[in-house]
Amino acid sequence: MAYQGTSLHVEDVDLKDVAKQFGTPCYVYSAAHIRGQLQELQQAFEAVLPKAHMPKFCYATKANSNINILKTIKDAGGHLEIVSEGELFRGLKAGFKGSDIVMTGIGKQDSEIRAALNAGIKQLNLEAIEELETVNAIAAELGLKAPVAFRLNPNIAAGGDDKIMTGRARDKFGLGPDRILEAYETAHKLPNLEVVGLSMHIGSQIHEVWLFRQAYGVMAEMVQTLRAEGYKVPRLDIGGGFGIAYQEEEPLPAKDIAEAVRDIIVPLDVEILMEPGRFVVGNCGVLLSEVINIKHTTDKSFLVCDFAMNDIMRPSLYNAWHSIVPVAKTNATDTTYDIVGPVCETGDTFARSRTLPQLEKGDLVAVQSAGAYCSSMASNYNSRPMAPEVLIDGDKATLIRRRQTFDDLIALEA
Repeated sequence: MAYQGTSLHVEDVDLKDVAKQFGTPCYVYSAAHIRGQLQELQQAFEAVLPKAHMPKFCYATKANSNINILKTIKDAGGHLEIVSEGELFRGLKAGFKGSDIVMTGIGKQDSEIRAALNAGIKQLNLEAIEELETVNAIAAELGLKAPVAFRLNPNIAAGGDDKIMTGRARDKFGLGPDRILEAYETAHKLPNLEVVGLSMHIGSQIHEVWLFRQAYGVMAEMVQTLRAEGYKVPRLDIGGGFGIAYQEEEPLPAKDIAEAVRDIIVPLDVEILMEPGRFVVGNCGVLLSEVINIKHTTDKSFLVCDFAMNDIMRPSLYNAWHSIVPVAKTNATDTTYDIVGPVCETGDTFARSRTLPQLEKGDLVAVQSAGAYCSSMASNYNSRPMAPEVLIDGDKATLIRRRQTFDDLIALEA
């Protein structure tokens, strides 16, 4: 996203033209950015890893699950990580083969396990020993062996917010090192399971490479323990969580991650999977919005926009920062606003005391870094139709999800 002349563009498309054609609020994504992020990962790892140990990058579908985004990732050589049958459905519709897909999740339903195995999924990442009997029984019913890996919880606190830390002993995810050996022993007694290795994901929006090094070290020790007991560990899914810049954070260089993998994981001689999500799509998009009104009180000025917490939950849910900029570059006097939406909650606030050029009713603003965990977490709260999604590729703007209608809101209701 950059200003060309006096107007903000996504690639070669003026956001003012997007607003005229598709209305607001509207998610707008850059295909070039998505390709570029995957290429950055690929090149960083190719520079330091032997070809035989290049990771498969399994995009975390939950970050943005629009099938057109998934198709863009597939065309760029990516694979998928999913956490539900719905995401499996999306991935298959986008053209991925089951063997391109890894499934994670603390609460897999029988129907989800069955669908994943029927699709020929690459592996199921199991989070509890209690899952083993269920997976074995479903695999037996289908007449196949289920490829399973055990999610290791290394007891490491990492992530941009308490709610997105997933690698602490107190979190619901995975098995501690003391339970992994038990899981292996149990699984090898069940005839319809094929244990293919371990998986791990310690959190999201991580900016310190030493945390990854620490986690990879715990995983390496676990591999050595299992092999000493006579078990094979041919594959490791080492997760994702690589941080991006929302405000003034320094993004974690892909080179630093690659070097950590080279130093700690490559010597184990395993197939390597990774799960980048936010890194791929987080900064590919904006949420385009129109100013509805400016409300002045004795204490402050409120910039009331037509996007709301049902369109972008992150500020309300995580107290997350998103840069918000005017689409038209002006020399107007700087003004301090609280930026809010129309939803009937005080939590429908996206910035407090934010300085912007003075804006007027009808002006356009762009909420930046809206490619990940925005549309995929959207809702119909306050009976608001979900916003459309537009994918920009060069000078072409394609509607990849239409705006919901009011009829859509009640279509499933009796």
